[in-house]
Amino acid sequence: MGHKRAKIEGSPGVQLSLIITPMLDMSFQILAFFIMTYHPSALEGHIPGSLTPPENPAIKGKDPTVPTDPPLSVDEKDLMPELDGAITVQVKSVVKGQEDAMKKRVGDPAQIFLRGSIDTAPELLERSDVVEFPKALEMLEARLKQMGGGKGSKTNLKIAADGGLRYQYVLQVYDAAKRAGYEKIHFVPPAIKAKIKQ
Repeated sequence: MGHKRAKIEGSPGVQLSLIITPMLDMSFQILAFFIMTYHPSALEGHIPGSLTPPENPAIKGKDPTVPTDPPLSVDEKDLMPELDGAITVQVKSVVKGQEDAMKKRVGDPAQIFLRGSIDTAPELLERSDVVEFPKALEMLEARLKQMGGGKGSKTNLKIAADGGLRYQYVLQVYDAAKRAGYEKIHFVPPAIKAKIKQ
């Protein structure tokens, strides 16, 4: 004779709820692990240098086809008068159409010009257009030392690079100026090319 189980009315049965406490413990342990083992990479070094206005802004004229001056990157009251007599290193880049003749890529340095504090026009650094760029940098460094460099030099120096010049070459010129002993190095942004309406 079989036994029948008595049915108990109103019994809720087995209630399994979500057990959250061990999950929270584990998540905080994982978070603590990542915080303690995370090592961010070293930040890039800051290059101390100020931004001066372009050297060759468009010339004002009464002719409507001649563009007017572009806005300066620095307010005129903030310009430092001592930068008027600074040594200027101007680096021209290879532009589209010259790469085959010069056997260089577009954006590579083509020529390096120097202008001293008393010079009116920049002069081409001898053979900088035909030698390899590392050799041109050595010649630039030696010439900058002659022009007033040396350890702890207080002479201002401006780097005026073409807008198309690859940034790695701008930094190499900056490094050459630092090795020549210049501490006050400023960057000249490329002149804004205004479009002439026809």
